Amino acid sequence: MRVKIEKSQLSTATSRAQGAISERNLAHIGFRAEGNQLHVATSDRILAIYSSMDCEVINEGTVFVPAKLFSDVVRELPDGSVELRAEDSQLIVIAGEKREFTMKLPRVDDRSWQAAPLLETTFEAVLPSDKLAYVIEQVQFCVVPDSPRNYGSVGFLHRPKEHSLRLVGTDGYRLSYAEVELEMPSEFLKNGVCLSKRALQELHRMCNEGFSEISLTVSADQSTMEARVPGYQLFVRLSAVRYPNYYGVLPKQNLSAVKVQRPYLQNVAKRVLLASDKTRALQLCFSDYSLTLRSRTLGSSEGQESISLTDYCQGDRELAINGKFLTDVFSTMSSEEVTINFGSDEDPVVLVPHSEPTSCHSMHVLVPIKES
Repeated sequence: MRVKIEKSQLSTATSRAQGAISERNLAHIGFRAEGNQLHVATSDRILAIYSSMDCEVINEGTVFVPAKLFSDVVRELPDGSVELRAEDSQLIVIAGEKREFTMKLPRVDDRSWQAAPLLETTFEAVLPSDKLAYVIEQVQFCVVPDSPRNYGSVGFLHRPKEHSLRLVGTDGYRLSYAEVELEMPSEFLKNGVCLSKRALQELHRMCNEGFSEISLTVSADQSTMEARVPGYQLFVRLSAVRYPNYYGVLPKQNLSAVKVQRPYLQNVAKRVLLASDKTRALQLCFSDYSLTLRSRTLGSSEGQESISLTDYCQGDRELAINGKFLTDVFSTMSSEEVTINFGSDEDPVVLVPHSEPTSCHSMHVLVPIKES
């Protein structure tokens, strides 16, 4: 194999490939020169990532090299044209305006090229990349890989209504969902799929590649999902986790609602939480036209700050939530105004952004905690 390609293209390909490298010191990256394109592939047990880019192919062929070492070399290459040439047991990397840089990398000979799979399905949905990115951003923070509950380590992508695609994440103490309204094939995601944290991160990365649309396809056996944009394919092995009926967590009654400025309340919460212990308990004390936030460490420190409310005059109410969960929600929101919905000290606290992208809707639910 021998090709000439721009360093910027190699950087893009190696950056994409990182998502499918779970064991960095053992992973390999594959190159296949064919026609006038260089195909780049990496995979592990969960993800497979393929990139294709135009280049000058002098000699066709296939080669595998250590992924981490190659990525480190590409990161330090000077801008401009790069030559990749396979010779004997090495891949030679040549770069520089006068070809002054040379690096010889060991080839891995016990690997064979696997073409990108063709999923057996006729249902494909084409989604706006920016809307899908927004949906993932609003939920992925509460999908935790080391969650004690298996459903807490995945996000549930499904269709609650015919023209709505929703992503849900919950660990039993908090729940976030975001959805986008759009037209899709009637059978697409009929049963929903569970996506790992890594899968969500890579899907989000693809959404931010600058393409206006992204195509999603799920295999007929519900084992694999493909996400695709021109020259870039992501294959995800879907989780077998059985997602719980999360609708029981959503509020079923009308709650009191107050509108607050998110950045201001976010800063107040961070200041007050400096006095909290490991439980991160944050008391919300509502009174007419006022909200006081309190936290304390037993026998040590205590923090408190009040803010004014313009639309609440229903008497005193107190409840406690995990303050870190609250600041996590605020950090992922883009809306300047947020509505806080609450009831008794046993009712969930519901946070809804005031402004969102067109056709997008999200909700964040925090389960109250009992302070001893």
